[in-house]
Amino acid sequence: MNKKNKVPKAAIVTWCYNNGRTNYGQILQCYAMQTIVRRLGYDTKVIRYRKRELDEPQVWEGKPLWLIDLYEVWFRLRKVEQGFDIRIKRFLTFIRKNIVLSRQCYTRAEVEEECRDCELLVCGSDQIWNPLWFEDIYALNFGEPWQKKIAYAPSGVLIENTQNERIYRELGRCIDRLKLATVREKKSAEILKKYTNKEIVDVADPTLLLSREEWNLVASKGEIKEPYIFCYSMGRLRTHKVLLRRIMENYHGVKILFLTAGFYEHENELETGGYFYPVKDAGPGEFISLIRGARAVCTDSFHGLALAIIYQKQFYILERDSKEAYLSANFMRQENLLKKVAIKQNRYIRCVKELEALEEIDYENVHLELCREEAEELIKNALKGEAF
Repeated sequence: MNKKNKVPKAAIVTWCYNNGRTNYGQILQCYAMQTIVRRLGYDTKVIRYRKRELDEPQVWEGKPLWLIDLYEVWFRLRKVEQGFDIRIKRFLTFIRKNIVLSRQCYTRAEVEEECRDCELLVCGSDQIWNPLWFEDIYALNFGEPWQKKIAYAPSGVLIENTQNERIYRELGRCIDRLKLATVREKKSAEILKKYTNKEIVDVADPTLLLSREEWNLVASKGEIKEPYIFCYSMGRLRTHKVLLRRIMENYHGVKILFLTAGFYEHENELETGGYFYPVKDAGPGEFISLIRGARAVCTDSFHGLALAIIYQKQFYILERDSKEAYLSANFMRQENLLKKVAIKQNRYIRCVKELEALEEIDYENVHLELCREEAEELIKNALKGEAF
C-alpha cells in the first residue's frame, strides 16, 4: 500500500474494564470515544493499562501475549469480580466484539511503546482525572513531540481544596502539552484554568455524541413486550421505595425493572412481590436495550441519565444513598449535563412533593445535536492545527 494512503493510527487512554468492577458507563463511554475517533478517519485502539498491585508477580517480560491475557482474565475474576456469572460474560463479550484493545500494559514504558506508531493520542472520558486515583498516564504525560495529543471530556476534578492542589498542578503541566484540552464539567474547567495557560472548554460526554441509531447497533436485540419503568441505581434503592411506587402509579401501575450496581448489587434492595423486578444478568448491550424500551427511567447514574436523554425518555434523578456520592460530586455532574443539553427544570427528586412538581420534558427544545456539532468541530479544528 502507498504510504500516503495508509490510515493514520490513534490510541485512546481511558478506562475499559481496567478500573474496578463491571461498570456500564465505563464501557459505553469507551465504545463511544472509539467510535468518534474512527469517524475522524483513524485506525483506533484502546490502551489496556493497569498498574500492578504490590503483591503481583513481576515476571511477565518476554512471556507470550496469550499467557498474559489468560492471567488478566484470572486476575479480574478472582481479585476484582470475585466470581463469574452471565453478566460478567456479557461484559467480556461486548468488549471483545465492539472495542479494539491493545496488548496488556503495566508500565509507562509499555504504554509508550504501544503508542509509538500512533499519530493521535486521546485521553478521555469518565473520571480519569479524579484526584483520588489520578495517574499522569491518563493525562498523556508521555509520547513524542510529533504526536498530536487531545483530552476529550475527562472528569473528576469537581471539588477544589488544598489537599488536591499538588495533583492539580501536575495536571496543569500535562494540559500545557496538549493540542486540545476539554473536560466534561464546567466546574472542572474553572478549577484547572488556575493551573495552566491552556484554554479549557467543557464539552459533552462522548456517549452523547452518538445517535440513537448508532447505539441501536450495539444494543441487545431482545426486547421486553410488557410496558415497564427502568430503574438503575449505583447507590441503595431501599430509601426510594415510596417515590418509586408513586412514579409507578403515575404510569398506570406498570412494573418497575431495577438494576443495582456498585457496592449494593448483591443486596435484596426492594420487595419484588408484584411491583419490582430485579435484573441481574444485563451486559452493556442489555443495558442500552432496557433504557430504549422503557416508559420512563429512574437513575442516580450519570451515564444512565445520558442514555435516557439520547432515547428521549422521561427521567427522574434519584439521590444517591452512599458515601461515594459526595466523593464523585455526583449531583454536580448530572446538573452540568442537564444545562448542557438545555433541560431547564431540575429533575432531581427526594420526595413525592418534588415529583409532582415536575413537568414533562419537551425534547423538541433539547439541544443534543448542537452539543454534538460543537464537540466535533472542536476536535476537527485541533487536528487541523486550528485549536486555540
